[in-house]
Amino acid sequence: MSQSARLVGCSAKFVMCSLWLALALGGCGKSEVKPTGTVLVSMADNSYSPAIVHVPVGGSVVFINAGRNDHNAFAVDKSWSSEKAFGNIKMRPDDMSEIVFPKEGIYPFYCSFHATPDGKAGMVGVVIVGNVEYTPPGSRGILAAVESATGVTRRVPQDYPTIQNGVDAANPGDLVLIDKGEYTESVFVTTPSITLRGVDRNAVVLDGKFELGTGIMVGGNGVAIENMTARNYTLNGFYWTAVRGFRGSYLTAYNNGDYGIYAFGSTDGLFEHSYASGSPDSAFYVGQCAPCRVVLNDVIGEYSGLGYSGTNSSGDMYIVNSRFTHNRSGISTSTFDIELSPPGRDTTIIGNVISDSGLDDEAAGFYATETLAGNGIALVGTHNNHVERNYVVRSRNNGIVVVPILDRHYWPSTGHVIRNNTVLGSGRADLAAGGFGTIGNCFSANVYRSSLPWGLEALNGCGKLRLPVASDLSSDMTFFGAIAQIRAGRFTVSDYRTRPTPLAQVNIPGGADARVIPAVHVFADLKLDLDAIKTPHEASQKPLAKL
Repeated sequence: MSQSARLVGCSAKFVMCSLWLALALGGCGKSEVKPTGTVLVSMADNSYSPAIVHVPVGGSVVFINAGRNDHNAFAVDKSWSSEKAFGNIKMRPDDMSEIVFPKEGIYPFYCSFHATPDGKAGMVGVVIVGNVEYTPPGSRGILAAVESATGVTRRVPQDYPTIQNGVDAANPGDLVLIDKGEYTESVFVTTPSITLRGVDRNAVVLDGKFELGTGIMVGGNGVAIENMTARNYTLNGFYWTAVRGFRGSYLTAYNNGDYGIYAFGSTDGLFEHSYASGSPDSAFYVGQCAPCRVVLNDVIGEYSGLGYSGTNSSGDMYIVNSRFTHNRSGISTSTFDIELSPPGRDTTIIGNVISDSGLDDEAAGFYATETLAGNGIALVGTHNNHVERNYVVRSRNNGIVVVPILDRHYWPSTGHVIRNNTVLGSGRADLAAGGFGTIGNCFSANVYRSSLPWGLEALNGCGKLRLPVASDLSSDMTFFGAIAQIRAGRFTVSDYRTRPTPLAQVNIPGGADARVIPAVHVFADLKLDLDAIKTPHEASQKPLAKL
């Protein structure tokens, strides 16, 4: 990788800025043209993620080759490419390149190694710049979401041989009902308000064979996916991108190469009663939404780089009644310039169990997630998060930590409320706050045994008195120590492709005959009662799904 390529930007999902600073002996340098907003697109084997990218006029896309093979990105009209010179078309693994888009429009692109030059087949994607309407190829145009089910059921494989065939035939409000079996497909949903449901969560299995990118990618509003499993994809199990209204219920996703269950640039959604494990980045991810109006309720994330990760996810973002165990890090909310709408803010984390973070060699991961490994809950360069009534135990480093982040800008971590949590058994500190600008946070009524700096809760209570000096720089030293370990070649993780199969999970009540509800007005219909959520205790929880 050239020095200039290293300096164009820092990845929200694959690198942290300070890691690139140390590895590249550079930093988060500025591109020659300052973009108005930036989105990261990763190149996997052999798909882009995200494949549908929205940026403002003057915004940019940073491409990073996260695969094992050479890839690139060429505009179908040949107006730009991921290489400065069109004769040098390879981006080798870990290479990065940035493209700025100064004009409104739609820009389809493709990989010259793994797609057709017309951008219609293979490894393809599209950049949508500004406020323009986009109709994906093969779709039936722009259809409106509907609130009610039609009563029509399209059965796979009885009526349609593949899931994609059933989805393509469905109208808004229809149910696509999938029978038991293994489906080697990568499904793309553009029709709004359809429901995809398996007849048996554990026996309806989408299998990518470590060759296909994403199990089901949704680009239509109001789509629900229920009661099925996605495994062995090079990118994601279940993925909603740039939609309004979504729901994932009673899903299982394991051994996928990026995320298990994932929403990006999407609002008004719910992940519930779902399980994800064995993802190098995170089991569950919600990013680039403001306001999000998204809830994670009763989910389990295990044996991944992060149990939950949220970058630039802000406003009415809730993680409640869930379990994140045996991950390299439990829950992380973060800010990066490499996604739109920084900083991340206003996430509520209540009533969760977070345990054994950074202690299990069975957890998948990669070098970027290792920089935060060992933290139960990490608030990284974000603002005004609310962390309450969680049970955080046996973290290798910190139970709950508040730190800033350096990307193209420096993002302090401020205004957080951390109270009434039980935080015990941390290897470094149960409560920690570090870095310059980490001010205006309150710690109150937590059950804990150690803090860094000493007296953190006494000096930063949730009353009127909050001292801005109560911050500890050793948290940053731990971060740079992780970078040193990586540079020294002492970083090893379990390959996500070899993680064992999880136990069978609970099916949706009613099974194939459950009521069909399009994912419209999801957040408004939830009627969350946060006051009713109690602090969980590990012994009272249902048994963990074990690998």
